[in-house]
Amino acid sequence: MTIKNYIDAGLQHFGILSEGLADLIYFLALVAIIGIITWIIHLLTRRWLARVVLKLTRRTATNWDDLMFDQHFFNCLGMLISPIAIQVIFKECEWTEFAFLMKMLNVWIVISALLIVSSVLDGINRIYESYPVSKNRPIKVFIQVIKIFFYCAVIIIVISILIDKDPLALLAGLGAVSAVLMLVFKDSILGFVAGIQLMSNRMVNIGDWIVMPSSNADGDVIEINLTTVKVQNWDKTISTIPTYKLVSESFTNWRGMQESGGRRIKRSVNIDIYSVHYLTDEDVENLKQSSLLKAYIENKQQEIREYNANVENPLDKRRLTNLGTFREYMEAWLAANPNINLEMTHMVRQLQPTPTGIPLEIYCFSANKQWVSYERIQSDIFDHLFAILPLFKLKVFQYPTNMEWMEGR
Repeated sequence: MTIKNYIDAGLQHFGILSEGLADLIYFLALVAIIGIITWIIHLLTRRWLARVVLKLTRRTATNWDDLMFDQHFFNCLGMLISPIAIQVIFKECEWTEFAFLMKMLNVWIVISALLIVSSVLDGINRIYESYPVSKNRPIKVFIQVIKIFFYCAVIIIVISILIDKDPLALLAGLGAVSAVLMLVFKDSILGFVAGIQLMSNRMVNIGDWIVMPSSNADGDVIEINLTTVKVQNWDKTISTIPTYKLVSESFTNWRGMQESGGRRIKRSVNIDIYSVHYLTDEDVENLKQSSLLKAYIENKQQEIREYNANVENPLDKRRLTNLGTFREYMEAWLAANPNINLEMTHMVRQLQPTPTGIPLEIYCFSANKQWVSYERIQSDIFDHLFAILPLFKLKVFQYPTNMEWMEGR
């Protein structure tokens, strides 16, 4: 005896013979029973089964099962078990009278299965990201492409269930709307192709420091997915860049610096041209007291004496200059600095003179690449440079200030 028979018998007992009322009560009773069964199964799956499995996974030596089976997975599993159990329990009911409920249960099963597949794919991605190789070869883009494939398949299946059509017939009709689909999924398609190019050529990895002025991005890459690349800027803001822009537009990746032996220091100071002159004998003797300059000055004096021995005109004789000697001093000082990587290029050079003086550039690489330490090393170099310049009777070019104007009076 089915549920409807019980309902009909009850209504006849009370003298109610309405067929429409019996169908309504039958429908409401089924909905109530389905809701109760769903709640019980979901509660058992979410609380009892989830707790047991999660405790077992935490006791294992590996952590991949912890990453795979999270609470979201069991929520989705409960949503899948519930409609299947309902169909088994009510398989003897006259579903032809309530075909809509049957369709809804089938849709429910399909969507629940999709959520489980999505949860499993997320778990696979979490497991992969727990390994160091994920920073160089992320698979999130491929995971998202697989998800899109399943989403599209589920949409077709759900529509076929609701309209009672063969899914293959719906697929045949997709050719007519392919142009619309290409337009709708344009960013996803471009992002997928760009993501493959980025990963295959190792153009960008998670953790790379990139600079892209057109997108106001200057910081570390924290996420690469199908459509966007997220960059956490140094001011802690997040810049979101379309993935295909990293292929179609230029950007700077500082990974080469991070993987090299040092970080470049390239800064110049302008020397007042009028402060450049020959060194007097007294100046030479004073500078010779420096251990960094003693060998250079003695060798240079010997070289100059040998050259000047055959020169009579004073204009043709060679002499030491304060700027040249200062350059040699700074080269020796950098070579003695333990914070400078001497295996990489290091030099002190003159640039093209300008109306604001002679640019004297320090070009070297700090051994420490960490940002704060790098800035400290660079500042120490120029602190010393500015402080030592007066001993060589050199001046830094700068525009007059009020203090200089008052001193001139």
